[in-house]
Amino acid sequence: MIEVLGVLAAFVTIFMLRAKDIQFYAAITVAAMIIGLTSRRPPAIIFDVLLETMTATSTWTLCIAVALISVLGYALKETGLMVRFIEGLSTVLPGSVLLATIPALFGFLSMPGGALMSAPFIEPEADKLGLKPEHRTYFNVWFRHLLYWMNPISSSTIMAVTLSGFPINTWLRVQSPLFFVMVTIGLIVGRRFIAVKSENGGREALDPRSMKGVAPILLTVGLTLYGLPPWISLGVGIIATFMLGRVGPRDASRMIVKGFNVGIVLSAVSMLYLRDMILASGSVTSLFDAVIGSGIPVLAVAVVIPMLIGAVSGSPSMGVGIGFPILLPLFGAPNIHYTSIVFLGITCTYITSPLHLCTVLTNSYFKSDLNKVIRYLAPSSAALYVVGLAYHLLFNGL
Repeated sequence: MIEVLGVLAAFVTIFMLRAKDIQFYAAITVAAMIIGLTSRRPPAIIFDVLLETMTATSTWTLCIAVALISVLGYALKETGLMVRFIEGLSTVLPGSVLLATIPALFGFLSMPGGALMSAPFIEPEADKLGLKPEHRTYFNVWFRHLLYWMNPISSSTIMAVTLSGFPINTWLRVQSPLFFVMVTIGLIVGRRFIAVKSENGGREALDPRSMKGVAPILLTVGLTLYGLPPWISLGVGIIATFMLGRVGPRDASRMIVKGFNVGIVLSAVSMLYLRDMILASGSVTSLFDAVIGSGIPVLAVAVVIPMLIGAVSGSPSMGVGIGFPILLPLFGAPNIHYTSIVFLGITCTYITSPLHLCTVLTNSYFKSDLNKVIRYLAPSSAALYVVGLAYHLLFNGL
């Protein structure tokens, strides 16, 4: 029984520490230690598992990958390559499509609060289409997160495949239908917001010079899908960015240092430590027995808990780091559709959450009413969740 209480106490501790603005990696580490100390194993398990985590190849590859994601995003921003590409798109795409495309492209640059980068770029077109502040915020937040279902170089995807063990191509193949569901929902809802029809788009071909901005992203994604480890693909993408942006060695070094995010790397290590601690302690086995013994269906746990985690975690990768180690062992043999239901719940409630940094920053930029914004986002996220849940249950044969 003490093992079950330990897992529950660890789970609650994460949220209590985050509510006090304690760093995520510190909260996760404390939670892992609680699980270790309540596992009926010798206290040395805390250090033994830490050593195991720190010496594992998967730990280093994950840390390098998440660090390089931030560096790539920073480099594309600083070189102006992405800016020129977005400006070129404005001469080609119709206004409503451009409003969706701009935040989606910036979604490749996986960084906290990244929606603030795309907000200024959609503003001119939003003015032409007569969008209210709340409508602009909806477009910017909703479409920025389309690529969670198809982007092999997002931190949440890399975290999900690392913790679940599924190959990245398999993971993306299963998730990709939800990309089209999310696009459809966004365009249906967004169409109601457009007060003025826009005639721009299709006037000329995209300037080849502008295409440089998307080349490093396409190269990185292509190499990852081809089978190269994400950290190698990201490294190639960063080098391509420096070459296309004509960045000298000194500026390249500065961008690497500025783009490196220590907090994200430490968070990745702490998530793997939590996973390894759960496996080594056997505490989740006790939790599983308690859940089955109480009569609570495992599917109900897979539905409810991830939605709570997504609402309060403030980050999908953080939510995956909390939820996957605790929930996946409950399902027994690896099951990609059960795992995807957990990912779906975390993502959908994260998008709608008032703690979502992209929503908060975009809302502040456009000076919109946050309550109204959430009233637009919540039904869209609910529709996405219902369709996604039905899809995974159908293909899982349930």
